Amino acid sequence: MQTNKIESKSVYAVVGNDAFRKRQAIEAICDQLAKGGGSDEGPSRYEGAKTELAIVLDDVRTYSLLGGARIVIVEDADPFITRNRANLEKYCAEPVDSGVLILDCGSLPSNTRLYKAIAKTGQIIKCDPLKGQALQGWMVQHARDAYNKQLDRQAAWRLADLVGQSLGALDAELSKLSIFVGSRPAITPKDVEELVGRLREEDIFGITDAMASGDTATALTKWEKVLATDRAAPARAVGGLAWGFRKLLDLKLQSMSGVPMGSLARQAFTTPDVLQRRLERHDVADLQDKIKALLEADVASKNGLSTASSAIQQFIVAQSA
Repeated sequence: MQTNKIESKSVYAVVGNDAFRKRQAIEAICDQLAKGGGSDEGPSRYEGAKTELAIVLDDVRTYSLLGGARIVIVEDADPFITRNRANLEKYCAEPVDSGVLILDCGSLPSNTRLYKAIAKTGQIIKCDPLKGQALQGWMVQHARDAYNKQLDRQAAWRLADLVGQSLGALDAELSKLSIFVGSRPAITPKDVEELVGRLREEDIFGITDAMASGDTATALTKWEKVLATDRAAPARAVGGLAWGFRKLLDLKLQSMSGVPMGSLARQAFTTPDVLQRRLERHDVADLQDKIKALLEADVASKNGLSTASSAIQQFIVAQSA
C-alpha cells in the first residue's frame, strides 16, 4: 500500500527506515513518470557513500537518447546529503526538467533548508515502519492488491505476531499463504497457524530440544537455519527463540495445573507423546533461568557488547544441558 499520492516532480526524497515501503515508493515514482513520458532507459543508481555530486547532476542534466526524463537514484543518500548539503539545496530549489533526482535516505529533518526546498519544488515521501492498526491495514490491502486474497483481520494480527513487523517478511509469508490456500478467496487465522505457526514452532522447538539434550552442535546448526531465513533482522530471530522458551514455560505450567496433554499438543502443533517428552526435559526454574539468560543476551547485543548472532551462540553453548 502506497499511502503517498505520487505526483510528477523533478526531485523526490524517499525518507525512512522501512526498506520495503521505500522500494514500493520508488517503483511507484518510476511508474508515474513512465505514464508521463519518462525515459525507457531505466533508472541510474548511485551509492551515496561513494558518489560525487557532479557525477549525479551531470546524469540528471543529460537528456535521454530515447526521449523522456532520465531517472537518477542516489541510494543510502544520507552521507551524500551531508557532503553536498549546500549545493543540493541550490539544485533542489531550481531543478532541471531533463531528469528526475530521487534521494533515498534514512532521515531528512523538516527544519532543514533542503527539506523545505524539496517540499516546495518536489515531493517528500515518508516510509517509516508501520505499527498497530496501520500495519494491519497495510497487510489487508497488500494481500488484496498483490495476491488477490482477502486477509481476515484476526489472521493479520496473528501473522504479525509470528513474523514481526518487517513488511518484506510479511510480504514473503503472504505470498506463501496465497499459494497455500489455492483457489480459496480468503486467508484465515487457521491458514496462518497451519503454515506459518507450525513451521516456526518446528524450527524453534528443534533448538530447545537439542539444548535440553545437551546436543550443542545440533542446537547451533538449527539456530543458523532459523537465522538464515531472515539475515537482515536477527533480532526477530532472537525474539522467536525467546517466544519458544516462553511457550514451553506456559505449556509446562498448564500441564502442572492439569490441562490434558492432548489439548496442549494441539497448541504446540505436535503429538502428545512428543510434547510429553519435551516438557519432561525442563522444569519451571530451568525455563525461567533460560528466559532470563536470553533476555541478558538480547540486552548485550542491543548495547553493542555483542552481535545478536554471537550473543545467542554464546547463550546456546552456556545453556545446553
